[in-house]
Amino acid sequence: MIWQVSNSGDRRALDVVDGTGPHAGLGPHYSRRSPGSKTFTGVGQEVVFVTACGCAVWAVVRQRTPTKRGSGASRGREGSTDEAPRFVWRNMLFRNLGAGLSSDLIREATRLTYLCWVDRYGCLPTEQLRTEIDTRKVKSSNPGYCYLMAGWTKGETKRNKLFLYAPPPPEALTPLELASITEPEEA
Repeated sequence: MIWQVSNSGDRRALDVVDGTGPHAGLGPHYSRRSPGSKTFTGVGQEVVFVTACGCAVWAVVRQRTPTKRGSGASRGREGSTDEAPRFVWRNMLFRNLGAGLSSDLIREATRLTYLCWVDRYGCLPTEQLRTEIDTRKVKSSNPGYCYLMAGWTKGETKRNKLFLYAPPPPEALTPLELASITEPEEA
C-alpha cells in the first residue's frame, strides 16, 4: 500500500506541504497560504493521504463556495443569500517529493478517495471531483500532464487556472477494498 490515511494536521503531511523537516529547503507548495500553520485544508469535509515513505501528500476537500458577490449577505449586510448553497469537491493539494511516478500516485489516490469518502461520510458528493492548477506557478511545461496520464480529463482554463476532472467512481465500493486503506499500523 502506497498511501496511508492521514489528516491535515499530520506532521508528515505538513512537512511535505511546507517543505520542512526531511524536505527542508524545498519551500512550501505554491497553494499553501499560511506555511507553518497547524493544518492545511481549511474548513469542510476532508480526506488526506500521505505516502508510507512520507514523500507525497494528497488532500481532497468538499467546501461551500463563497456567497455571490453583491448579495450583501457575505458581510452581514442586508441582502439575499444564495437560495441553495453551492459546494465544490476538489483535490486541493497534491505534492510528490519523490514517492514514485506522479500519475500512478494520482490514479491510486483518486480510487482511494472514493472509497474513503464513502466510508467516512456515507456517500459520494453530487459534485464531480476536480482540481485546479495555477499554470503560472508550476514549473512544468505541460501543467496537469500527470493528472491526464492518471485518467483525469482537461476542462476549461480561467484566469490562469487549469481545471481537471476525475474519472467517475467505480460502480461498487466494496468493504474489502475499504479494509486496504485503514489507518497505518502503530510501530
